[in-house]
Amino acid sequence: MSRQPAMASLTGVVVQIPGHGSFTVTAEAAMMIDVFGGTLHCYQGSGGCRKQGLYFSRTEPKKYLRCLVNELPGRGSTIGRNDAQEIAMSVSRDLAPKLDGAVLDFGSYNKMQRFVWLSLPGVPGPACTCRRSVGAPAGKRSPCLDDAGVGLCDI
Repeated sequence: MSRQPAMASLTGVVVQIPGHGSFTVTAEAAMMIDVFGGTLHCYQGSGGCRKQGLYFSRTEPKKYLRCLVNELPGRGSTIGRNDAQEIAMSVSRDLAPKLDGAVLDFGSYNKMQRFVWLSLPGVPGPACTCRRSVGAPAGKRSPCLDDAGVGLCDI
């Protein structure tokens, strides 16, 4: 069962995607990006219970759109970075048009600590319950990203 976000967890920062609008990163997600080295890449790939899975990586692929998060909630005390440092996010070119108005969170979802998209307004149709896949169902025998325990990966 997915965790339902509390209203307080929706506070965060707005991240601009060059040429594609913006999305919100919750305070919890910003803190975890910092813990994982300050860079997070979000991309769309094959796999999962739907035709397209939503993945997160610490490495950036060749083609991406870089989005810098300059103002972080709790900067200095909660996150522990000084003003000269920043958290960098990048988004794959194919995922970027779907992220306008989206919300990225980090928390316990389906018994695992992970990054998830709480909402993807740019994606039509019902949302995946694990919040890690988009598109039409791929079939009854297609594996779920949650079953595979996909967290951060290096592409």
